[in-house]
Amino acid sequence: LGWRTWLRLVEGGVQEMLKPRTMTSIAPSKGLSNEPGQNSCFLNSALQVLWHLDIFRRSFRQLTTHKCMKDSCIFCALKSIFAQFQFSCEKVLPSDALRSALAKTFQDQQRFQLGVMDDAAECFENILMRIHFHIADETKEDVCTSRHCVPHQKFAMTLFEQCVCSSCGASSDPLPFIQMVHYISTTSLCNQAVKMLESREKATPAMFGELLRNASMGDLRSCPSQCGQQLRMARVLLNSPEIITIGLVWDSDHSELAEDVIHTLGTCLRLGDLFYRVTEEKARQSELYLVGMVCYYGRHYSTFFFQTKIRRWMYFDDADVKEV
Repeated sequence: LGWRTWLRLVEGGVQEMLKPRTMTSIAPSKGLSNEPGQNSCFLNSALQVLWHLDIFRRSFRQLTTHKCMKDSCIFCALKSIFAQFQFSCEKVLPSDALRSALAKTFQDQQRFQLGVMDDAAECFENILMRIHFHIADETKEDVCTSRHCVPHQKFAMTLFEQCVCSSCGASSDPLPFIQMVHYISTTSLCNQAVKMLESREKATPAMFGELLRNASMGDLRSCPSQCGQQLRMARVLLNSPEIITIGLVWDSDHSELAEDVIHTLGTCLRLGDLFYRVTEEKARQSELYLVGMVCYYGRHYSTFFFQTKIRRWMYFDDADVKEV
């Protein structure tokens, strides 16, 4: 909270990216308005990500019934703006209805309130969780088994954390959880990159997943049986998500690590490298490719995304849309 993130998304594989597109698969890219005082760049960035993620856009289009919350219904507001993305002749669209629905939904928590700047990664994550609320029968976010729940079926990483001592064999109780965004400290990322390069002649594409895994292991912990060994927590992936979202957490708004972080980023990610262990064969074989990035600079969010219809990277800065 107060930390800033770069939100990176990877989805699908080479076969998915090379599939021919129909003319109706995605409309020409449109900008989103952000008038002075609205401070909606965080929402606009999250919204452009959701619209341009082919897997999400197509799956969300198929959803027709939901638990409606009337004027605070995020599902209805998202359906409306997606229809405008596809059919409107306007080059710039308002995101006001979704901004208003978010503000009303999270009024008690004082998050995403009108006119107040907020975090794009947390906005993205909370929109996904609200979609779960609107369409899934289960109310709990961490045990959803609904086959039509797009957030949990496409984005959720089902994990457990555990310490296992290689010396005495003792293990801690497994801690199961689900996450939509895999958060990693940029400081830890850069420190691990230096350590890894010290033991290798040069960087390789395969290093990126391993780098992320090492950077997210956390602090050393004592062996559960108190044998004297210091251990790191290991994360095990139990499912095979189609989209992985990485949130890079900055220690301050004025970090000096920006250039170092850029040099650590890779464009290909293997799930088998990202986690200590992956249980599903599909996930072990999965290679995902970078398709989008949300950037934060000067108290402002903007988005880069790979537009699959034209095979070009696009830059979205509120109303301004450019081909990179």
